Amino acid sequence: MLDAGDGRIVDVSPAVSAALGYDVAELLGQRPIDVGLWRNLDERALLWANLRSQGRLCDQPFEFVARDGRILHVLSNCEMFDFGGRTLVICIGREIGEIAQSTNADPDLASYRSLFLAAAEGIYRSLPRGGLIDVNPAMAQIFGYDSPEQMLREFERSARHVYVDQDDYERMAAEIHATGVLSNRRSRVRRRDGSLIWISENLRSVCDGSGRLLFHEGSVVDITREVAAAAALRQSEELYRTLVDNCRDGVFLIQRGKVVFINEAMAQMLGYAVDELTGCEYMDLVAPESRVAQGQRRVSRESGSREVQDYEIRMLCRDGSHRLVQVRADPVVYNGDIASTGTARDVTEERAGQQALAEAERKYRKLFRHSVVGLFQTGPDGRVVEANAALARLLGFGSRLELLQSLRHIDDLQVDTDTYQRIFALLQANGQVSDEEVRLRRRDGRPIWISLNLHLVRDADGRPQSLEGSIQDITARRDAERALLSSEERYRTLVEHAQIGVYVMRDGRYIYVNQRFAALAGYDERELIGMHWTELTTDSGRQIIESRLEARRRGESVPAEYETLLKRKDGRELRVSVSAGPIRLDDGDYFSGTARDVTERHRFETELEHNATHDALTGLPNRVLFERHLTERLREAHAAGNFDYAVLFLDLDGFKLVNDSLGHAVGDRLLVEITARLRAAVPPGSVLARYGGDEFTVLPAGVCGEAAAEQLAQRLLQALAEPFALGGHRLYSGASLGIVTGRAAYATPEQVLRDADTAMYRAKARGKAACVVFDEAMHRAARERLRLETDLREAVERAEFRVHYQPLVDLRSGAVVGCEALLRWRHPQRGLLQPPQFLGAAEETGLIVAIDWWVLEQTCAQLRAWQQRYPAFAALRANVNVDDRQFAERDVAAGIGRVLGRTGLDAASLAIEVTETVFRAGRGQAEAILAEVKQLGVSLVVDDFGTGYSSLDSFASSPFDALKIDRSFVRDMESNRRHRAIVRTISGFAEDLGLALTAEGVETQAQAELLMAMGCGTAQGFLYAPALPAEEMERLLASGSVLQRRA
Repeated sequence: MLDAGDGRIVDVSPAVSAALGYDVAELLGQRPIDVGLWRNLDERALLWANLRSQGRLCDQPFEFVARDGRILHVLSNCEMFDFGGRTLVICIGREIGEIAQSTNADPDLASYRSLFLAAAEGIYRSLPRGGLIDVNPAMAQIFGYDSPEQMLREFERSARHVYVDQDDYERMAAEIHATGVLSNRRSRVRRRDGSLIWISENLRSVCDGSGRLLFHEGSVVDITREVAAAAALRQSEELYRTLVDNCRDGVFLIQRGKVVFINEAMAQMLGYAVDELTGCEYMDLVAPESRVAQGQRRVSRESGSREVQDYEIRMLCRDGSHRLVQVRADPVVYNGDIASTGTARDVTEERAGQQALAEAERKYRKLFRHSVVGLFQTGPDGRVVEANAALARLLGFGSRLELLQSLRHIDDLQVDTDTYQRIFALLQANGQVSDEEVRLRRRDGRPIWISLNLHLVRDADGRPQSLEGSIQDITARRDAERALLSSEERYRTLVEHAQIGVYVMRDGRYIYVNQRFAALAGYDERELIGMHWTELTTDSGRQIIESRLEARRRGESVPAEYETLLKRKDGRELRVSVSAGPIRLDDGDYFSGTARDVTERHRFETELEHNATHDALTGLPNRVLFERHLTERLREAHAAGNFDYAVLFLDLDGFKLVNDSLGHAVGDRLLVEITARLRAAVPPGSVLARYGGDEFTVLPAGVCGEAAAEQLAQRLLQALAEPFALGGHRLYSGASLGIVTGRAAYATPEQVLRDADTAMYRAKARGKAACVVFDEAMHRAARERLRLETDLREAVERAEFRVHYQPLVDLRSGAVVGCEALLRWRHPQRGLLQPPQFLGAAEETGLIVAIDWWVLEQTCAQLRAWQQRYPAFAALRANVNVDDRQFAERDVAAGIGRVLGRTGLDAASLAIEVTETVFRAGRGQAEAILAEVKQLGVSLVVDDFGTGYSSLDSFASSPFDALKIDRSFVRDMESNRRHRAIVRTISGFAEDLGLALTAEGVETQAQAELLMAMGCGTAQGFLYAPALPAEEMERLLASGSVLQRRA
């Protein structure tokens, strides 16, 4: 017997004591959980849940743990009753055999339990006088426990100890006792490890029909970060005000020409007190010469301009003087209207000083402007303070400013140390240096010779004041002087030490080679002199050179550069790049050239070409090389007018299952084995390629008609029929083949492979391990598809699309609260087409994105017109579907915002419907885009909820506003209890997350009543109205806001 107030044992029979192995005294006053009697805490939760809802529990199997560890299987009956002013629970049980797995579990209870365990907020149930009955994982995590089981065992019976403020706890206890409810109560509590957190708590008392308190149910959310953020915001606001009040620059807020705020610094700048300026006309403070420009800025701002305004303005002081003020004004919305806020700085004296300095600099620059000699001046410390453009050009700088930024000190001139010391000694001794020739380096590293003149300027006391100087470039003169002396020596040095082979021949024999050419050929230089060029080439290399010589003798133009094969002394062959041509000297005709070893480069290029055109795993040609062969075969067929070729497209059956079950390593080995069998089955000379992951293509050699292609296909299928033995596994991998035979209509490989792929999928549809030849029927279907795609593109241009609107109805009142925009196509020949007839083609062609944007624009404009025309529907909203590809665009939120701006529709009137597949590209990316769209103020609705595969956590953490129950669950919910349970679960899920709920496809009165009973608020379907053209929807709105249910 248990006390229902705190779950403690108040009495126990000797039979129970004996079965469990505990003395009666050991059990009295304890909770079963305290002594470890429960094997499964979910059974404990089930016990209290049934007692709460029904007051009793009948024939319920439980598992208890005896003192010695034995598991007791007990069939129990429990009932609550009042005795002596207390509510007690009597439990009677008998031991049975092992409990069989229940096959009749309540789906509602299981669903509720799943939601309870998956909830992001902490949820708990407790007894009236303390003691937790059940907690979910989130509750345990918030209070620092590793699991709900640990929290249930360790948590003290009274929750008083966790609350930091005991007085607040007493007030909470009094409030729940008086009202039975706590809502969003903030408290500071202790976690298991002693750390403190803030929580927001909701709590309600659960009573039976007679008002007797049975349990408490509550939820807890950790709001520590929210509390900290609020405190930080208050601190930030205090800091901001302190900064503004103590800022040395003026700070202001101007709205509609009035001074709303001004700080002390700006008031002092103009000679006023703050109170005198607050509320005054801002233009009264502007000097007359600045009022026109300031008036234009004001008009721009009050017209909605969001640009930052940077300007200087003359302002009137109280004493009548003018001050030049530099202003930076930013746009801000204040009390719902545009305003300007910013800073103002008095720059009167600063600008006056700048003007005086500018005049002095102008006069000084004039002295330098027309000089063709480089001029400069330094300070007494050697710092370069001025230089002209001629000096900048001489030293390799783009401008004098660039020179002054880079050449900060006279020591920065790149002159060698000895020369620098010699010039410095002359300057110290004589006070000047005249026509000193010095070698220095320009900025780009090029050395030049200059003529340097320096003059040391001293003050009246003889102290150095500045250094003035001029520089002239004399490089050309000195180069000319040395040119004749060094030309021969320079040429020979260059050739001898060149990193490329150089040679000169006469009559086909080498008369000069440099060291690099000798090293390239593997000979000594002396051995090569006199050798004929044919002695250094291979047979193929000789053919290359002789063909060039023959062409030259015929007078044909021969490119100077070519590649040939050279035979070294050690017999090794090299590929060399040669640049050669005839030269005429005084004593006759010669042949000169250079040679460079490109053997490794050629090998690398060959390897790159092979890797780019072959599959790394199987060594087969890849898609690129196969299409290259097919292109050539098509060219030959059209040239000959004979289309006797075929292409086979093979797709492995069940290969993905091998990868998923045994891993990619086994999958790769299987592909290698399959390749070996296919190679053995195709005729010699045929092109077998790995076209994709598990796709292969075959271009048979020679003539191949339909019969030959089918025979080859059967050989390929037979080759794959036997199992593969890999890593202890016997694997079967059949294939589906599509065959295309040549025809004149095929102009590109893409067309051939497209039809082969179509035939392959037809074979796969027939049951796999089969082959299908592309025929006229498939060709007609392909043409029909192409015609549909063409019509679809033209439909966009010819504006053949229409938007129909299906009313969204309040289930209880029948009031029209919104509509869903649904696309229709007014085809010129086929009439009005429904989305299933063309959306697939729109998605494949990519037109769906443009169409969705058009639907959004049309719907927003139409809804805005209805809202203005019918004031009773000013709050009417519209739901618009957005395709996954449109939603994946990074600027989708900005695009929606632009549509709202163009149409003038309030964002709150628009709901964007997306399906669960938005999470397919990645939860992080989807949540970021959802957040951006949500910031616009529109609603987010999950369409077809329950038909996808996304985790519930994705929805719990995303900013959705509503869910739509898919029509497939609503259609037969009256007769299909599984679908009815799913709808009930979705309703509970939506309620727990605070989401609105709409049901699609409501067609009967019974469906509507069931949905209302489950908590669904809105519906759409033929029971109320089908999707209506805009004019019919408008007539509905004009007739009133309530829809009668149709029979």
